[in-house]
Amino acid sequence: MGTENHQLITLSNGLRVVHQRVRGTQLVHAGFSINTGSKNDDQYPGLAHCLEHMLFKGTEHRKTIHVLNHLEVVGGELNAYTTKEITTIYGTTQGKHLSRLTDILCDVIFRSTFPSHELEKEKKVIVDEINMYLDTPEENIFDEFQERVFEGHPLAHNILGTEASVNTIQQQQLFDFVKTHYRYENMVFSVVGNVSIERVLAALDRFLPKELDTVGPSAKGNRLTLETIPAFTPQKTFVETKKTDFNQAYAILGSLAYEIDHPKRWTLLLLNNFFGGPVLNSRLNLAIREKYGYTYNVESGYSTFTETGLFHCFVGSEPKYIEKSVSLIFKELKKIRTQSLGSLQLSRAKNQYAGQLVLSNENRSGLMMHLGQSILRKGNATKIEQAIESIQRVTASDIMDVANEILREEQFSQLLYVPED
Repeated sequence: MGTENHQLITLSNGLRVVHQRVRGTQLVHAGFSINTGSKNDDQYPGLAHCLEHMLFKGTEHRKTIHVLNHLEVVGGELNAYTTKEITTIYGTTQGKHLSRLTDILCDVIFRSTFPSHELEKEKKVIVDEINMYLDTPEENIFDEFQERVFEGHPLAHNILGTEASVNTIQQQQLFDFVKTHYRYENMVFSVVGNVSIERVLAALDRFLPKELDTVGPSAKGNRLTLETIPAFTPQKTFVETKKTDFNQAYAILGSLAYEIDHPKRWTLLLLNNFFGGPVLNSRLNLAIREKYGYTYNVESGYSTFTETGLFHCFVGSEPKYIEKSVSLIFKELKKIRTQSLGSLQLSRAKNQYAGQLVLSNENRSGLMMHLGQSILRKGNATKIEQAIESIQRVTASDIMDVANEILREEQFSQLLYVPED
């Protein structure tokens, strides 16, 4: 399968277009990444996420059913999601339907009408989604942990909001949010598939509005922070145990880490992968699940944001094993800080992570979103070869330095969910 290097073009209206041709596939993946998320909700928690839902509820040209059917009738898919910093609206279809895909993406993003009656129905759907997450401790504990770690900063905002906050959202707030944030210079349109850049640009020229009704400052072609976000000031660490009605016990512990473009992020990404990443031979899995059978699920993760990052470890177990599991996690963290990796261990860790990166690059939809979001957040997208080179340059000394900077026990906050007695 032939894959070309990606191209980045900035249109005269300020929209950046990134395109990567992949020959030998019949599919095309395309989407808009928008530099806004729950961090921009301001006094309306859940607004960015609610807007994402409402994009599919009717446009100037289409009713809800026509929006939903537009790609489905040719076997395609249309979807969206919201994070703390980015909203992504994307779709997949056969390459011959690129024009149809571009049409619906432009329509829902730039011409949605947010009907009031649909908004009232969708609020009920979102409240149901909130309640579903509240009944899912693995999700709930992570959201609450972030709320505590980032307390006082917009990163603390729960992406879904709360039942009370969602029910306060009105149609005009959706229009105002779009005018402020859904603007060309605040977006990237990314395309991956066996289509030419000429076809992509022709489709955009046909379906993009020539002008947008926007508010606020404009700087075409530049990456914008459209809202003044206060500097993140770390809070003191905390240790908290909450009584719950769940049968299992859960624990999350973590510390602040490097922001998205920090030069040491590759070292921490590598460390996280062999320590508790999505592999069966991770240190946490071997030390807690395989050795003692205390848990079905134990893992670590590293999330990056514009201002900061977050490293965390998570475990769920029977209540009688939760404290032992947390102690074992701290024991493994201490080993990382004090025992240098041998050359064979380091080589295996690098090869494993490099292999995972190559596999993820074969997911063309994921590649499309990676390209768009990377350019949106950093101004460029790291090629797979560059990523692997960055990983290969990491030394055992680098890992110990980062571990002693980020993974010190006294820096970790802890949140435990323990069943009522």
